[in-house]
Amino acid sequence: MNRFYLAGIAALVSVTAIWGSTFPLTKDMLLRLPVADLYAVRFAIAVAVLVAIRPRSLLGLTRRTWLTGIALGLVYGAALVVQTLALIELPSSVSGFVTGSYLVLTPLLAWIWTRTVPERRTWVAVALATAGMAAFTLLSGGDTGGEIAPGPVALTLLSAALYAVHIVALGRWSSPGDAYPLSIIQILTLTVIMWVAAAPGGVAMPETPADWAGVLYLATIAGAFTFLAQTWAQAHVPPTAAAVVISAEPLWATGFAFALYDEALTWPVLVGGACVVAAMILVAWPRREAAVPHWLPEEATCPASPVPPGR
Repeated sequence: MNRFYLAGIAALVSVTAIWGSTFPLTKDMLLRLPVADLYAVRFAIAVAVLVAIRPRSLLGLTRRTWLTGIALGLVYGAALVVQTLALIELPSSVSGFVTGSYLVLTPLLAWIWTRTVPERRTWVAVALATAGMAAFTLLSGGDTGGEIAPGPVALTLLSAALYAVHIVALGRWSSPGDAYPLSIIQILTLTVIMWVAAAPGGVAMPETPADWAGVLYLATIAGAFTFLAQTWAQAHVPPTAAAVVISAEPLWATGFAFALYDEALTWPVLVGGACVVAAMILVAWPRREAAVPHWLPEEATCPASPVPPGR
């Protein structure tokens, strides 16, 4: 275990904490800004930052690279919109835990896509995640004092499935050499989608310094910076070990929601969250004999997403 590995783990911990903070922040900002408008401004700034860092990264790309990036951006955009719409009616803690189930859904999707049969412990993880979903849907009272409607939970689970599609597609269609331009193309695709969606009514801009600070945080710290940090970290940390660290994101989301926005920490949320986290760790726990997740073929790679799932 060398110092670069330890530095990579530390970088992933900081990235995961930042991702967790975006759940309550986004939920709060949606009280004043429409979904499309918020993301239109956020992604435009993120693209500008990434292009400014490497201004020549989009030159000389093949048609296949552009089409791949656009397709990935469309899948990610659909996941993000569905998740955000559901977040309006869900506590941040519940949204964070349910979104995190993409780590359980990913090996199942990879099984269908790559014909790699999941191990027994993967099925155990699915059972744990199902128990967590049941705790959220049937038992939790959330931060509104009433039962959590199954509709928003189902929408969030759909977004997790789309995030899983995005992760597996990245592993199948991209290579480390084109990870940076693919990331810019994906975020550029998201920017175009959100601006088109927001254009009919006019794109609403943040009106207060606090809201502008929130948008800048989402675009730079929680967008461009976390992408660069994760890309560097995963050059030194095996994907499965990185996945274990990333699986702590819901814990950070719950902590920020509790500390900053006074969201309730009910027993069903804690029990359901523990089930989902246990399932994610069970699926992602690294193996000594493999440098890539066991649910992907050995020749596949899984570069980092530009704006990670659920952020």
